[in-house]
Amino acid sequence: MHMLRIVIVRPDQTVEANRLIDLRAAVSLKHEMERFKVFGNEKKCIYLFVNESTTVTDKNNLPRKLAGFDLGKIEVGGYFPKDDIEELKINLEDDMEQIEGPLPMSERHEYFVNEEPEQSCSLFVTRAAVKFTFHIINNSSKSITFDGLTIEKMAHKEWYIPRAIYGKRDETTGQQEITEYEVPADVGYYVYSTNTSVPNGVTVDASKETVLTPIYLLEGKYTDDMDSRNYSMNISLDNITRKHYFPELQTLPRNTHVVVHITYDEDAKVTCEADVIPYSEVILEPEFGL
Repeated sequence: MHMLRIVIVRPDQTVEANRLIDLRAAVSLKHEMERFKVFGNEKKCIYLFVNESTTVTDKNNLPRKLAGFDLGKIEVGGYFPKDDIEELKINLEDDMEQIEGPLPMSERHEYFVNEEPEQSCSLFVTRAAVKFTFHIINNSSKSITFDGLTIEKMAHKEWYIPRAIYGKRDETTGQQEITEYEVPADVGYYVYSTNTSVPNGVTVDASKETVLTPIYLLEGKYTDDMDSRNYSMNISLDNITRKHYFPELQTLPRNTHVVVHITYDEDAKVTCEADVIPYSEVILEPEFGL
């Protein structure tokens, strides 16, 4: 987390605060408190945006912001552009684009501020991405070459602010799973490809394991009529391409880390196992004052 923007909106949609905070300057995020002077005895909408300047590199090798809205132009004392913000989408346009740099995160919360002079609330933000990590395990006695992979069917678009229902937070791990979520009607599923990013291949020595650079993509809700696991990949090893479904991956909400273990055996048999792990939540603690 690099930058955090907190926008507080009154019930009549007046913007009460719009503050950008450099979290890199904070000594300890866990104990940081942000104070706001606000009107009491009313319910606030609190919008949280983390790393709003995150970019992707487009097909012309030019940087492009993921979210095409200048949040800094939301004026304190002005009218909050609710429809524009809540309809805002993140877009991955090309089949080789992925999220780069610090991951974008966001949330919308409601909090009733009473008449007490000092009060606080604990809030969280959710990563607006799905992380894929691939482990290639060579159990054979010869070197092999990873030539690239594709992932079916990834989403071109997702809501910037999650439209999600969350399960109970695990107090031990801090993990909180998304149980229900919405995706845009024009989500646009496509096949993500890494093939041109490894033109010379990646060598995996005999009896060794290689971990590929993580891939960050968007959440989706693809349904495969042929297999209930829904999501699959094609991986090329030693110029042979094989298709594997990701086990236990029926849905793909944001804030999910898919850890894939691909094992190459002595007889050139390739197996695929996947662990689906929800990220731990990040707690924020803004403090309000009357």
